Amino acid sequence: MKVILVGYQGSKKIIPASSYLIDKYLPKNFDIYFLNFGEYDGKLIRGNYVSLDDEQRGGVSSWSKYICNYLSSLDDEFVVFSLDDYFLSKPLCEDVFKKLLSLMKNDKSICAAKLGFSPSYRTNDYTLIDSDTYILKKGAVCPATTQYNIWDREYLISILEKISNPWEFEGISILDKNVIGSLSIPLKYPEPSSLSSRHPEEINVFGNCIEDIENCIEFEYLNEEDLILGQWDGAPVKKYSDCKNDILSSLVFCPSGEREYYNSLFNLCVC
Repeated sequence: MKVILVGYQGSKKIIPASSYLIDKYLPKNFDIYFLNFGEYDGKLIRGNYVSLDDEQRGGVSSWSKYICNYLSSLDDEFVVFSLDDYFLSKPLCEDVFKKLLSLMKNDKSICAAKLGFSPSYRTNDYTLIDSDTYILKKGAVCPATTQYNIWDREYLISILEKISNPWEFEGISILDKNVIGSLSIPLKYPEPSSLSSRHPEEINVFGNCIEDIENCIEFEYLNEEDLILGQWDGAPVKKYSDCKNDILSSLVFCPSGEREYYNSLFNLCVC
């Protein structure tokens, strides 16, 4: 299956680390495509770099147009679609992935399957259809997200045609088909993305294991001085170098309303 990871000029700096972690944690039968703009001469441990244009003409308002054009050039029934700034932290659970994909193939009322942590902890957002598979309720928070999901490719195109930028995509409430997921969480990764306008010059690695982070530093996929632990707003964020011997100590400045979430992420992705 094709994995379509959408980036922008500023996200090229994480392609080496992202492709390294993808190579480690995704099976080899997945074909990886990093979509971006202009040339890329950095390291690419696994996958293909696709330049959508010399530059992103029209800025962020052209985001969906470029993706629609690319997806329309494919003939796959299903694709995995995400932004490119999520660092994987554990191997894909193939049995759970195959179960979700099978449900999508057999029920055309399902347009997408969530692969990550959310919304498994928001129990009011879904109804269980078996012991660990859920279906989102109407009105659930962010039924469409730019995190890792399996999508019906043609339906994804139809949604992207209705919006222009990624924030509209995540706020979309016009899905007229169902979204499913699993409490077994087939693909584990820290949802606070590695890149954010909250800390534009830094790269978040909270939720990734020390071995992976240190390997990325050793192989020069990441610079240690750029690494932080967390993506909350309105409070200081600790440097990785200051907390590498006790990652959870980085939560000292985490807002109280987010601390339980970050602890749960750590237990899911690292422990």
